[in-house]
Amino acid sequence: MKYKAIGVHVSFLMMVVATTIVILSCSKEAGEIPGLSEYDMNRPVGFGADVTGGAGQNAVTVTTARQLAEAVSGTEAATVYVKGTIVLDGILPVGSNKSILGLPGATVSNPNRNENAGIFLLRGSDNVIIRNLTLKGPGAYDIDANYADNISITGSTRVWVDHCDIQDGIDGNLDITDGSDQVCVSWTRFRYLIDPMSGGSGGNDNHRNSNLIGNSNKTADIDAGRLNCTFINCWWGEGCSERCPRVRFGKVHVVNCLYDGNDYTYCIGYGVYSNIYVEKCAFTTESARQNAIYDWHGTSDFNLSVKACLGLPDTVLSEGTQQQFVPQYAYISYDASKVQAVLTDPAAGAGPTLSITQP
Repeated sequence: MKYKAIGVHVSFLMMVVATTIVILSCSKEAGEIPGLSEYDMNRPVGFGADVTGGAGQNAVTVTTARQLAEAVSGTEAATVYVKGTIVLDGILPVGSNKSILGLPGATVSNPNRNENAGIFLLRGSDNVIIRNLTLKGPGAYDIDANYADNISITGSTRVWVDHCDIQDGIDGNLDITDGSDQVCVSWTRFRYLIDPMSGGSGGNDNHRNSNLIGNSNKTADIDAGRLNCTFINCWWGEGCSERCPRVRFGKVHVVNCLYDGNDYTYCIGYGVYSNIYVEKCAFTTESARQNAIYDWHGTSDFNLSVKACLGLPDTVLSEGTQQQFVPQYAYISYDASKVQAVLTDPAAGAGPTLSITQP
């Protein structure tokens, strides 16, 4: 079978429409935003394309944990600007119809290396944007804490995480579980800078496991047909051990992403009923190339396609009758040889490079 992704050859008409959408949606929240790559569509794409967040409504600037908690609660549309450094004592529930936008240098952290860890919890939420923030956890420690990730997306729909630097989650950096769906993660950097702590109740002394999609092999009643995610222009690097990402059930598109760490147990894990399309990514280190793909599928069906990546041969693996997912939505992609230079650009690459200003 021949596969054809929609890449830089998006039609002129589609590009005009995309540009119009950017002007209409982003100008309401952040005006003209410096710090964008030429490949950055400046909007959610793929499975998260319908996310609008707070849409510029009820704008508020927060500087404390209490202000942040109040601003992101409930379901009323809100556009929340984070200023400075905010330190949390526990994980913060996020409601629906919210945009959480970091002003330059904005950081949210939680230093608790215990059951009070975690930063943002989207539990049953819908239509949320998290953008241009550095999120700092306490370091990996396998204590089987529920929803202790820097971002936990559980039972939630329509989420866009963009231009963030997500570090040192105690359980994970960003997990997508419990039937969540329509998620786009773009231009985001994942890493671990703090040494992992051993002796946790979960038994893994090196739990630098970045991104889990689907938390159990036995949740088809919740997850089948959902957990559909797009990871575009993301960077899994320093300190990441595995789950970059690990997938169960969902259709997952990983495009123009960078793997340049030296500590991978594996990068991408394909699990039960996963359907993964890995396109034009760069595996630039020996650790990344030798440990790029790992088999978690057991005896279940799965599909995995690796196309036009740097450091890996084209590969098609499958078992069962489900057809390989091939992206049919509009997006911009570029040759894998450019990925490292594009994503590590400190002015316009992955991470919080955007010069967002208050309206």
